[in-house]
Amino acid sequence: MIFGRRKKTGQTPAPATISERLAQEESGTEQATAQDAGKDAGKDAEQSGENNAAQTSPARPAVSGAGPYDVADVDVSKGHLDFGALKVPMTKDQKVRLDVDQRTRRVIALTISAEQASIQIQPFSAPKSGGTWDEVREQIKESITAQKGRAREVDGPFGTEVVARVPTTLKEGRSGWRVARFIGAEGPRWFLRGVIGGRGAIDPQAAAAVEDLFSRLVVERGTDPMPPRELLPLRQPEGAKRVVRARQRPERTQDAPRVDPAQGTSDEAVEERNL
Repeated sequence: MIFGRRKKTGQTPAPATISERLAQEESGTEQATAQDAGKDAGKDAEQSGENNAAQTSPARPAVSGAGPYDVADVDVSKGHLDFGALKVPMTKDQKVRLDVDQRTRRVIALTISAEQASIQIQPFSAPKSGGTWDEVREQIKESITAQKGRAREVDGPFGTEVVARVPTTLKEGRSGWRVARFIGAEGPRWFLRGVIGGRGAIDPQAAAAVEDLFSRLVVERGTDPMPPRELLPLRQPEGAKRVVRARQRPERTQDAPRVDPAQGTSDEAVEERNL
């Protein structure tokens, strides 16, 4: 498993709460990457029309897990990578990126790629009464609308989700749309948000791998009192060694929805960490 950090331009330090994150413009985050043996996956979804948004489908592959789970209900001593509040099951051909706040050096999200899709994951504290995902969906839709994009709710494998698209300029210079799917899950005093990108944002078959991964994630809330919607602590797994390599090609940063500012990287050097 390879973990690495890569500088990210054009983004501000990411906040610790969902509300702040949804309201903030992109302007400066640093990112770190992790790679399991296998192929690099997760190409950006580029759309020039409105007919390719993710839809539920009878042919959608079923997820193997019934989660996400609470740590009290699952044995994570084997087969999981420990990222602090998140325990990630180890699977073949997955690539894990640690998204790091450049100013505070705090890990603020994990982005995992598998096959043709990616998913950014963030765990937050939540009230015992629940209802956080209902509120967050409204904030997501408001944020996308403010970016002159479009968002709507659909039924997905984890319940109601938000399919969002924002205007972008494609590689050929044509106008198009950048598409993302926002999914959520709630547990005992925690809330987990996922943002599916790449081909998985528009193709249920392509999304199967990251949906299955999301269904098997384990959250460790901890016992410390925390205000609702505060980001739960994430960390890099112990035992990582740093290896520096140059990026092979630049990736665009300007096209992703600002509610998901961790998408994309600069073409600067990448610091990778090997387990």
